[in-house]
Amino acid sequence: MTGKICILGNGRCAEQITEHLLAAEADVIIATRCDKLDVITSSDILFKDNQHIEILTKTHLISCSGTSGNFRLRLSVNGVEKYRQVSGIVVGEKEERRPNDSLYGLVLSDAVIPLSRFSSMLDKKRDAGSLTSGLKHVVFLNGLVQESHPVIVEEILQMALVLQSDLNVQGYVLTKNLKVAGEGIEKLYRQTKEAGTFYVKFCDALPKIRQDKDGGVRIEFIDDITGQKFRLQPELVVVDETIVPSNNAGTLAQILELDTDLNGFLQADNVNRLISFTNRKGILVAGPARDVLASSDPMIEADSAAGAALRLINSPSPTPNDRAQINTGQCVRCLTCFRLCPYRAIQLNTRVTVSPEACESCGICAAECPRGAIHIPGLESNEITQRYLPEEQNCMERAATPFIVAFCCARSATRAGELATNIGFPLPEGLKMVEVPCAGSISVDHILGAFINGVDGMLLFTCHEGNCHSERGNIFARRRMEQLADIFSSMGFEKERLNVQTIASNMGREFAEIVNGFEHTIRNLDLNRLKEEK
Repeated sequence: MTGKICILGNGRCAEQITEHLLAAEADVIIATRCDKLDVITSSDILFKDNQHIEILTKTHLISCSGTSGNFRLRLSVNGVEKYRQVSGIVVGEKEERRPNDSLYGLVLSDAVIPLSRFSSMLDKKRDAGSLTSGLKHVVFLNGLVQESHPVIVEEILQMALVLQSDLNVQGYVLTKNLKVAGEGIEKLYRQTKEAGTFYVKFCDALPKIRQDKDGGVRIEFIDDITGQKFRLQPELVVVDETIVPSNNAGTLAQILELDTDLNGFLQADNVNRLISFTNRKGILVAGPARDVLASSDPMIEADSAAGAALRLINSPSPTPNDRAQINTGQCVRCLTCFRLCPYRAIQLNTRVTVSPEACESCGICAAECPRGAIHIPGLESNEITQRYLPEEQNCMERAATPFIVAFCCARSATRAGELATNIGFPLPEGLKMVEVPCAGSISVDHILGAFINGVDGMLLFTCHEGNCHSERGNIFARRRMEQLADIFSSMGFEKERLNVQTIASNMGREFAEIVNGFEHTIRNLDLNRLKEEK
């Protein structure tokens, strides 16, 4: 087996990925910022004296260059710079938890503790058969100020059930919206209720929570149902937590040039982005580094990431011949392509080049290049034109029918159009669908060329915002269309002949409605033009 995988992170998810790779006799580097590697006993035996693994502790990633199959890493290992060359990278860092005590006006103390600390304490005390002496009432604060997460809710319910059933301690859960959408959480909620856990749900007025100088807490509230006033003085208050990415996630995202979600986790919230995969080929992300996950999910994702990493080593995908190519004679190094490429496929050496291994042929770079220096086989203007020009023998038959070209993203609109056809929705006779890898690949030249070649109307279908595989290809496409529409309008040409729409692959009915409605618009524009000419 050739190639090597670098795992960035520590904890159970990173450990399980390493186990899978070592079991397949893959070479592994595991790098962690921690002083030591967190491993269970069985893993410790597997890792010890294993010639296939290199463990780097107190390690920070400084830089990363290259592409899938040939990444070059610069690392700081206990203050000493070291270099490593790997085929792929897996980010498997642990998440962090921020206790929400301040949201409730509380300060952590012996009587006010965060959820994760209570979980650890509960595990130890449950083994001994009892909790802290004198503990009779425990209050859990959940999502009273900001929305909680089902993962947090599940943990609270599990602890409440142990308190009630095993330790005979009365539990209270004070909450607004109890998120029970996760698998098995609704059942767990019913079990806690049957065991005697007391739930108080707040709609508008929140409880008054006061903390004494000695750290003790007093909670007062009016029950929404009975209207009665209640007071709780528990021996222990457990505050919920907010799960966030590791404090190193932002740095890794910047160094590895990864798209993140709104919370900073290392994978964009994109329906086209499969589990473990990022916007960069050869860089995977798994478990808590990717999202807030239920307790069993990180292990499932570890298996998936390990499988994908092994494929990088064992079965590297052949590079297709349709990747972007830069004409160095036309390129003026404006770096537009470098800034816009969502897959980080543009390399800056003595000249600007495209890494074929990283390129996805989305066409954004070619469409945005101000010099027209980038060429992609299959997306050249003359090649696109040949795909929608009507056959000569049909030109006369279609003379009375609006000639409409719809540029369709391969991942959304093409499938929606096929669905519309299969269901049996009628489509315009003069409609010609042209599949493209991304709506962002349709350039100004493509659009103008369509009208020069006799098209009566042009539709551009993009993915919904946030769902574009190229992340921002749909945004570039819409901006381009809107700018051209303004130019058309200033020239006296009906801007309504240009239309951009968002659609998903399962929207067959909507696809039919859009194209038929557009044909109706074009017919009316043609009639109005005929009237003006007369």
